[in-house]
Amino acid sequence: MIPGRYYCILLILLFFCGNPGLFAQSTLRLTGTIRHAQTKTPLESITVIKTATGRGTVSDAAGVFRILVQPGDTLVIRAVGFKTQRYVVHARAQNDLTVQILLEEGSLELPEVKVVGGLDYEKVNRALRNMKKPPAPKVAVKPPAPEPLYKDKKTVPVAPTLENPASLIYDALSKEGKDKRKLEELRAEEVARKEALEAIKKQRAYDSLFLNRNRDLRR
Repeated sequence: MIPGRYYCILLILLFFCGNPGLFAQSTLRLTGTIRHAQTKTPLESITVIKTATGRGTVSDAAGVFRILVQPGDTLVIRAVGFKTQRYVVHARAQNDLTVQILLEEGSLELPEVKVVGGLDYEKVNRALRNMKKPPAPKVAVKPPAPEPLYKDKKTVPVAPTLENPASLIYDALSKEGKDKRKLEELRAEEVARKEALEAIKKQRAYDSLFLNRNRDLRR
């Protein structure tokens, strides 16, 4: 014979073993169709996210999506240009679900843009002042020419005289003396040439005058 209290414990264990759903929630398969609220056309690439896990799926070309859920889960359906909707799975749902979701178009709020007429010269001048100026190009300075170690001494030729016999020898043998004599010869030739030309001009003038006088006498 089983005592009464043990018999009650055994019945309780059999009750819980026969109802495993009391210990763990069952996983359900939810199939949904997303359509436009006004045109009733299916919407493609609509995001469906499960808030409990942050994971989700997207609708296909027919607007159909499939996702695994548990009772009490919340689904967020969102898309650009439509109002965001939420769908909550019933807490007592035990079988696979089929739902239809209609999305309404929503306006997109753009951030306010301020249009300023003209330039803010104060900001422009401040930016120009803060700009780093490029360094000025370095001017190459040529070093001064080195001075010769030994300066050339210019020899001044001495006029040859009888009182200074060395000057006569220098004038006869040195290059300066030879150049001097050559220059004197060239000058003498130039003077002689000019004198010869001048004499020829005078002779021609005289001959011309003589011929003219004789021509007049013959007439």
